[in-house]
Amino acid sequence: MDGTLDYNYRMSFPFSSKICCLTILYIFPGVLASVPEPQNVRVTSVNLGVILEWDAPTDPPGNLTYTAAYKSIAGFVEVCVNQSEKSCDFTVNLAMFGIYTFRVRAELNGEASPWKETVEFSADKDTLLSPPTVKLSSSEGNMEVFVQDPVTNTPGGLRKVYSSVCFNIRYWKQNETEKAELLNCKQQSRLVLPNLDPRASYCFQAQLYVPNYNKNSEFGTVTCETNTSNGRVAPWVIAVAMLCSLFGVALTVTLLFLIGWYSYKQLQFVFPTAKLPEHFKQYLIEPPHSYIFLAMQNSPQPEEQCHDLCIVSELLDGQDGGEGLLCGPTLTKETWGGAPL
Repeated sequence: MDGTLDYNYRMSFPFSSKICCLTILYIFPGVLASVPEPQNVRVTSVNLGVILEWDAPTDPPGNLTYTAAYKSIAGFVEVCVNQSEKSCDFTVNLAMFGIYTFRVRAELNGEASPWKETVEFSADKDTLLSPPTVKLSSSEGNMEVFVQDPVTNTPGGLRKVYSSVCFNIRYWKQNETEKAELLNCKQQSRLVLPNLDPRASYCFQAQLYVPNYNKNSEFGTVTCETNTSNGRVAPWVIAVAMLCSLFGVALTVTLLFLIGWYSYKQLQFVFPTAKLPEHFKQYLIEPPHSYIFLAMQNSPQPEEQCHDLCIVSELLDGQDGGEGLLCGPTLTKETWGGAPL
């Protein structure tokens, strides 16, 4: 009987313990998990840079801090410890060809949340590539295209990690995007395109491509440049330029001649070479009076000279007295009767 009771007690005790623990966890969930874990943990990698990012838990109980680590051969290595930022940069701590796992936890007042881990990550395979930059220069009708790799935080850049890197270059005449041409996987960072139309604007954009990994970036921003002339001038342009030059020279010479001639005439008028006679100078110097009137006033009255005159007339037939004689002042019309002389 006692053995049966002891057996029943032993069988019921584990069951009772489990029910008690579950009841405590249901009623007091914060006893074992007082700090919530970070949310949306993710690895962001662009151009071989590796950054672990996460979001704060919903309704955090206070000002949380975070600790982030990565897993190497020796185990997890903590890189960012007790920080308030919600990101951690692992770029300088990792080998580009390694496979890593990352984790992060939240901390508050000496307590910590469970670790939140990521899936495995390899920088050389999983990183995203940004597009290269394009610079253009035109000279003598040739368009030079300079393509530069995107900037990285790793020593040696992309080409130290990837043995083969090339560029896909797309270009077109401005406003003719539908006629774009593509240059595939060009290894050179400098290209010369000699057969473009002179004085036409062309637009370029480039894409980074890694053949060994079959990885590529998006096409970059569009850069446009006007192509220069090839240096050969059309004959009609030369003829027009020569005619304009000759016309300009002739016009200049004519204007200079007219200006010189007009200046010479003005100088001759102001400073004449012929000298005026002295009496002209005197006339110009003296005040303007009537010389004839002054001469008449200053000269003496002329003396009148008179001579006696005698007129002899014949008497008509039938008149007495014979011949008539008139002399001196008595000779008037009345005295001689108006007879004709």
